[in-house]
Amino acid sequence: MSQPKTATSYTSCSLHDPVKIRASKESVEELPVKTIPQVFHECCEKYKNLTAIAYQETPGENEAPWKTITYEEYEKKVKQTALALLYLGVEPRTSVGILAFNCPEWFYVQLAALSINAVSAGIYTTNIAESVYHVLETSDASVLVVEDSHQMSKVREIKSNLPFLKAVVQLKGPFEFDKSARRPGYYRWPDLMEMDFDATLREELKLRELQVAPNECAVLIFTSGTVGMPKGVMLSHDNILCAAHTVSKSFSNITPGHETIVSYLPLNHVAAQIFDINMSMRNGATVYFADRNALKGTLEKTFMAARPTMTIVVPRIYEKIQEKYMQLDDNRTGWVRLITNMARNTMLQYHLDKMEGKPTPLWKLYLASAIINRIKTSLGLERNKECLVGGAPASTEVKRFCLSLDLPWTDAYGMSECSGALVYSINRTNLHTVGKPLEGVEIEIHQPNESGEGEILIRSRCNFMGYLKEPQKTSETLRADGSIFTGDIGYLDDQGNLYITGRIKELIITSGGENMPPVYIETLIKQELPCISNVLAVGDRRKYVTVLMTFKTHIDTSTGYPLDKLLPETIEWLATLDLHYTHLSDMLHIKLPQHLKDFDPNSVVVRLDCKIRKALADGIKRYNNRAISNAQKVQYFRILPHDFSIATGELGPTMKIRRNVVLSKYAKTIDTMYDN
Repeated sequence: MSQPKTATSYTSCSLHDPVKIRASKESVEELPVKTIPQVFHECCEKYKNLTAIAYQETPGENEAPWKTITYEEYEKKVKQTALALLYLGVEPRTSVGILAFNCPEWFYVQLAALSINAVSAGIYTTNIAESVYHVLETSDASVLVVEDSHQMSKVREIKSNLPFLKAVVQLKGPFEFDKSARRPGYYRWPDLMEMDFDATLREELKLRELQVAPNECAVLIFTSGTVGMPKGVMLSHDNILCAAHTVSKSFSNITPGHETIVSYLPLNHVAAQIFDINMSMRNGATVYFADRNALKGTLEKTFMAARPTMTIVVPRIYEKIQEKYMQLDDNRTGWVRLITNMARNTMLQYHLDKMEGKPTPLWKLYLASAIINRIKTSLGLERNKECLVGGAPASTEVKRFCLSLDLPWTDAYGMSECSGALVYSINRTNLHTVGKPLEGVEIEIHQPNESGEGEILIRSRCNFMGYLKEPQKTSETLRADGSIFTGDIGYLDDQGNLYITGRIKELIITSGGENMPPVYIETLIKQELPCISNVLAVGDRRKYVTVLMTFKTHIDTSTGYPLDKLLPETIEWLATLDLHYTHLSDMLHIKLPQHLKDFDPNSVVVRLDCKIRKALADGIKRYNNRAISNAQKVQYFRILPHDFSIATGELGPTMKIRRNVVLSKYAKTIDTMYDN
């Protein structure tokens, strides 16, 4: 068993420096200190005949067969990959970069890198060449694995400036070179997997694995900040294993060897690291890989194939399911719709009563379940017993929708710096809290105001080592006692439930000095206007609050760009105004290009019909009547020329609004609400 290396500090900003483990004697007795490769081998032995991985060779094709890998085969794949990385020259305590969509090879490369005492550094596939360079240069990458020729083209732009990058491996074709005519430093994955490595390399693999220490960095998570390049969050082997253990232990309905999950969130995101890679192997689960367009609308196809028992999603996924369901509901006959809605109302009331400790008549629940199960089966979610939702705020409306379909919504709150979510609403008492901290996790409200609100601090064994090569930022985030300043604002109720009310860096502070969280304003406005997909509040250092809004439109599942075609909710809303637009450009009286790739939003002027403008203004007025203070009332609004998306840059990889991008992109539009 690999032992922790001697360390003098609880923090580190270097891949070469270990840290002291923040664990009590009781914690270590419950979860012994180990490395991820150790646990991987134990799990592969324990579950060797069970299916570990399911994938399609041509992801996204409905008829493509699903292939499976057992845990025993999984272990062999990782070993072959580890030998390949040694062959390519990966040095101890350097990183292996991974620039690819979710796929089995992602798992193999990461676990292989950890087995040879290296570090894994995932990169978003949407990153431009400059951002890819930043990750590789910062993390001392000696090898990079890329998805395809498109990702390879980014590397060709920057490789000459990365003298320590010894090799680039392309996973999938078409390849620009064959086995005999490859350029120095470039390799094809299939060729490496066919190689028969010699005894010397195999012996080196054994020695390297013995060098791996649980208190050294295992994985780098590059998180985007409000300014500058992303910071490299250093997570140790112990951090990650502790998070996977703590979460697994908290869900009593997990049955090792019988769980199925779907991998679709980017694997360089901390949530996917904990759930897809580490919790899955710990519990002998089967991981199905969704195709690259999962967040663009194809995830449901994978749900249908996998029939997952647990899902971890961002709120936008269930918003999309809700939109599709409501569209189907409109096409149902009167009786069918009536019976279905009665069943949904009964199921919702059951969950609401359960929160308050009230009973629900069993006969009502039985009848409702029979109908609801059909709907869940049509979504591929009839086996789903946990819906873990995080990454962005979710509206009460979406939560109620999920509960009405008996999809047990569990809020998850955390951040990369604490190895993912450590606060869950497992036994929730209302729809507004994100829940209570898990066992071994401490929450503190720093410098609370009169209402008990303040910055949320988190302390646990899972807290990160530091930011790679960023000692100043590390000291600003990690307190001396090991607590993390999260940057989020919240409070605890009498029962210890945590509530999130805003984010410090996103707070709107008007020129009059009033502080307000934009999410609260945005959520209430969306409740008033079901045709609106996104609301972004503006007003920092300005005299009053205004909002930018987008109408709901379809998304092109192949490109990810918003389409001109309106969603049914928008069309129905327009019908109440006796208007019958079906396309956004007609409704806004603008001309949109066929593709939005190079579209300049400042090149068009949105014009709204009087009926539309009045209906939107009425919605804003209804919000203003609910506003906490006069300062939080919205004075003006503007409609933007297309919906937000990852492809157009307003949304990040996990569907969060990138506020700084929107504020910069639509600066001229914003200024029109403050001129004079």
